[in-house]
Amino acid sequence: MGRRRDTPDFIRSDKFPKLEYRPTVGERELTRKLIASTSADERESLGQKLLDNICRSLNIPRTRLRVFEKRQPHKLRGGKLAYKLYGTYNCETAVIKIANLTSVRKQVVAGKTFLDTLIHELMHHIDRKFLRIPSTPHSPGFYKRIEDLKTKLMRMKSGERASRQETAWERPKDLTAALEAAAADARSRNDYQKPEKPNVATGDEVLPGPRTPKWTPPSEHAPFTHAKPEETSVANPRKKPPHSPEEVNISANLPQNDDSGENEPQLSFDF
Repeated sequence: MGRRRDTPDFIRSDKFPKLEYRPTVGERELTRKLIASTSADERESLGQKLLDNICRSLNIPRTRLRVFEKRQPHKLRGGKLAYKLYGTYNCETAVIKIANLTSVRKQVVAGKTFLDTLIHELMHHIDRKFLRIPSTPHSPGFYKRIEDLKTKLMRMKSGERASRQETAWERPKDLTAALEAAAADARSRNDYQKPEKPNVATGDEVLPGPRTPKWTPPSEHAPFTHAKPEETSVANPRKKPPHSPEEVNISANLPQNDDSGENEPQLSFDF
């Protein structure tokens, strides 16, 4: 089975998170009985009926189920379980094989575990015959379809059929109203400005001016201040003031050029 994520089969498999399948009351009842069963013969009989009904609903060829009263195929490493096989699906013969006993303790496989294995192997059959995915890879969409099918078979009430509204995602109620109310409240807080006090001397109301920033403008704590520009002319050109010792020390913080012509990084910044 294909596992590479860049293959066409993997990409196609990941595009289908759900199946257009609506289980009947009888199929749900078969699922309930299958979970409660324990023997290999009973599970094979009930499981085969469930598989036949699902394949008939999807209009695809049937798959054969074989359940063995044997331990799950497994491997031990250092006396510990390193690998075990829950079930298999043969692509050529369309046969599903599941062992009914656990690998180490030889106990009967739990009913829900058996159902999970059955649906997993069935999904490989559905991929090949219904979705036309020959390699039927284990993509995220593959596992989503398994969960979707299992949910439809187990969580429906007796006498009901799954509808499109029940299987589709629905927006939680009052979610949009709550978001709009929160956004309106945030806008009202940002737009609120405390009005200035009226001018007592003139009796006129002072219009609110621009907001005063909480941060200090850079000019207020610059290392030196600039005087107002003087008027210059040809007859009275501006004279360049002499360098003071403080300016000489400040210039040491500015980037300097080295012999290679590149600027050295500035090591300190004033904010």
